[in-house]
Amino acid sequence: MLFRRLLCLLAATVATALSAQDLPGLKVTFAAGGKTDVRSDRLLALYVPAGQAPTPFLTAGPFTAKWEGDLQSPLRGTFKLNAESSGKFKLSLNGQPLLDGPGIKTVQLNKGANRIVAEIASADQGDTFVRLSWASKDFPLEPVPPTILTHPADKDLDAATQRREGRLLFAQLNCAACHADAALLPAKGAGMPELGQNAPLLAELGAKYRPEWIADWIAHPHSIRPHTLMPKVFNGADAHQKAADIAAMLTQGAKPMELHEKKELAPQGGALFANLGCVACHQRPDSEGADAHDRIPLGHVSDKWNQSALVEFLKDPAKNYAATRMPHFRLEDEEAVQLASYLINRGRMIKRQALAGDATRGAALIVSAGCLTCHAGMPATTQPTLATVLKAGDKGCLSPDDKARAGAPDFALTEKQRTALKAFLATDLASLKQDTPAEFAERQIKNLNCVACHARDGNVSTWTKVDGEAKKLRDALPPKEHVEGEPVPDAPIPPLTWLGEKLRHDWMSKFIAGQVDYKPRPWLIGRMPGFAHVADGVALGLNHQHGLPQTEAAEPAPNAEMIANGEKLIGADGGFNCITCHAVGEKEATAVFEAPAINFAQTAERLRKGYFHRWVLAPTRIDPDTKMPKYADPEGVTQLSEPYEGKGPTQFEAIRQYIRTVK
Repeated sequence: MLFRRLLCLLAATVATALSAQDLPGLKVTFAAGGKTDVRSDRLLALYVPAGQAPTPFLTAGPFTAKWEGDLQSPLRGTFKLNAESSGKFKLSLNGQPLLDGPGIKTVQLNKGANRIVAEIASADQGDTFVRLSWASKDFPLEPVPPTILTHPADKDLDAATQRREGRLLFAQLNCAACHADAALLPAKGAGMPELGQNAPLLAELGAKYRPEWIADWIAHPHSIRPHTLMPKVFNGADAHQKAADIAAMLTQGAKPMELHEKKELAPQGGALFANLGCVACHQRPDSEGADAHDRIPLGHVSDKWNQSALVEFLKDPAKNYAATRMPHFRLEDEEAVQLASYLINRGRMIKRQALAGDATRGAALIVSAGCLTCHAGMPATTQPTLATVLKAGDKGCLSPDDKARAGAPDFALTEKQRTALKAFLATDLASLKQDTPAEFAERQIKNLNCVACHARDGNVSTWTKVDGEAKKLRDALPPKEHVEGEPVPDAPIPPLTWLGEKLRHDWMSKFIAGQVDYKPRPWLIGRMPGFAHVADGVALGLNHQHGLPQTEAAEPAPNAEMIANGEKLIGADGGFNCITCHAVGEKEATAVFEAPAINFAQTAERLRKGYFHRWVLAPTRIDPDTKMPKYADPEGVTQLSEPYEGKGPTQFEAIRQYIRTVK
């Protein structure tokens, strides 16, 4: 934990050393079909499958891409820059041509900013890709890290970013549900993945929620949960009465689930709230006031939920809302009961105004207000088409005040959001009919708040920042002596920085979906939850962000000689003694300290070949917190002269070949 905090301080020092105009990543300008588009990329890497558009705002077909920015070298020295690419690639450094096509060149980098410009024209046949790596006498070849790539502020990039934010808002707010327009919008389920996702099903609400909470939620949702996508539907003096009428209709004849109060389980639930990382996305239910980390408040939970219903929700959050951001932790029954007990019994019961609602009036309102358009996917019948809305200007949903908004829903848009929506609506909207995996993955990392639990690109996670809160929740339980093999609370969560280069798409997709039936890192107190509805797209997008295809080239069967050498190399007799920490299939590790390392049988199905070699050559370059030793010097030579004359890459490949055979 102390080491992580030192890294945080170092990262902050580097950040403050940069100019106030420096922004992370490189500016990339794409051109296709006579149009241009701009975005910021974390890496100098790209993968565009043949026949696909390079960005959502451009057409498929021949294109060019140009990266511009600075490589912020930590010191002056000699480095090697290596480009792998298809298509026609060029690279210049500090104004001097360096590469014309793929290849490797030795260069002198100045300490601080080194101007880098790279260009690629799409391949005449097949997929287009590029990946830029570097190396020095101190470390082997690795992708140029996102922590040292910067670009200055740029008006064109700001405008393009604004259009992208407006496009995402258009999809998330489900604008197309009310303002259907076959000429401008794709069919439901086509185009941009976020477009046309239904809101939560309105099923069994009376069994789950308290009627007075439902009425307050309908009347003013943003006061209960800031940033919610749910709009305030009614305005005027009778707004709360209308909300009560709909609440009466939704709860009519409902029998609340049997209530099982188990207050004594709240401390165990609080520890789960800390250990599962809930504390990274949510404020504690007893918290009041603004949150420095903009976490989602939970003070309303105790007066919203029937406890038994909350238990069922925690066990399967996506049951009535496939696109929910709430992760699926695959909780055991006991865990769900404990967590619900904590949330209910530590919450702040809020006295809400209980209005008598009329279910008959509510039934009419739920149709006329358009609730079923979003919540049930029913076609809109009374709202103007999108083309009509575009001609109306700042009226309806886009209006900043109630009078001009008239009867339109109030999404509580900020001025920034309103400006972004208008910037996007000024385009031809064709970008809604397509998407690119790399941009989808980046949007979902933000939408699902992955950085709440995971560090990325030198930025620490929210979970790390609120470690003090988590510790207090754990300390509410009686102290317990640590048993070897049990999870360790302070063990660092793997960072997201290299995920797309690291994991095979098929395994990563299942892991993000919550469909891997084992825990690769048994020593972590946390648990990777499932996000099934976006898993495949996020996995593919992360691969593409690193300039890699979905599937690696098929390998021949492992070589018998290398298999034998690999098995010896992981052993204690003439090997690296990997089996001290790593289990190999059903063979347990021989001398685990605190917790076992990843089972080698899982390594083959998880890791891409290139990342495996980069990891074993210099593990602390990738993860300074790792306990994995470094076995090779900067030249790639190990302390074992045999086999392969101490050549680390060949020895490590023998280990990989052996691991491929382990079941």
